[in-house]
Amino acid sequence: MARHDSHDAKIRRIFGDIAQVYDPMNRVITLGQWGRWQRRFLELVQPGPGERCLDLATGTGDLAILLAGMQPEMHVTGLDLSRDMLAVAERKVSERGLASRIDLVEGNALALPFPDASFDLVTCGFGLRNFPDLQAALGEMRRVLRPGGRALSLEVSRPTSRLVFFGFKLFFYGVVPVLGRLAGSRGAAYAWLPESHRKFPGRAILAEMYRKAGFAEVKAWPLTLGSVAIHRGVAAP
Repeated sequence: MARHDSHDAKIRRIFGDIAQVYDPMNRVITLGQWGRWQRRFLELVQPGPGERCLDLATGTGDLAILLAGMQPEMHVTGLDLSRDMLAVAERKVSERGLASRIDLVEGNALALPFPDASFDLVTCGFGLRNFPDLQAALGEMRRVLRPGGRALSLEVSRPTSRLVFFGFKLFFYGVVPVLGRLAGSRGAAYAWLPESHRKFPGRAILAEMYRKAGFAEVKAWPLTLGSVAIHRGVAAP
C-alpha cells in the first residue's frame, strides 16, 4: 500500500477541494444526465430485503442514500478516502433521517476494512477511475461479497463512434476543467477528471478485469451514446 500513498494524498486533496461544490457540479458537467444514470443504475441493482450493501467511493453519499431508500430493511455502508466528502455525506444522511441505516467509513478501496463475504452487494459510482490499482480494487470487491453477491459500477467510458468520441473528448477534456475553475475550484480538481479517463479501460477490457477478479455473468450497459457504462458481475463461488 505504501507505493500508493502519494496517489491517495492527491485524491484526498482533489476531493477535499471540491467537496462543497461536488453535487451541483455533477449536475452541470453531466449535462443533467446524472439523475437518469442513477435511475438506470438502481434498476439494475435489484436489492433484496435485508441485504447489506457496500458503496465504494461513496463521496457525498448520493448512491448510498438512494440505495437505502430502495428497501426499508436494507443497510448500506459507504466508504470513501476523503474525510471532507464524507462530512458532506454525513450531513445529508442526517437530514434524511437515515443515520441508523447508513454507516459512513473513511477507508481505502484497495484494503477494505471488512471480513470476507460480508456484503450482498457492492456498488461504485464514478469511483473506479480514482483507484491506483483497478484490478486490486475489483479483487477486494469480490473478497467482501458473499458467493452470488453482485458488484455494479457506473463509470465514464469510451464511445465507439469516432464522431461521438470527438464530441465527448472536446467537452470532457476541454470544457469540464473550465467549468470547474468557474465554480471556484482550484485547477487540479477538475483537470483530474480527463487525466483519470485517459488511462481507464474501455468496456470490454473492464468486463474482462471483472472476470479476472472472480466475477461471473459479467455484463455492460452503455449509456448516453457510450460515454458512460454500467458493469455488473456476480461473485462466483
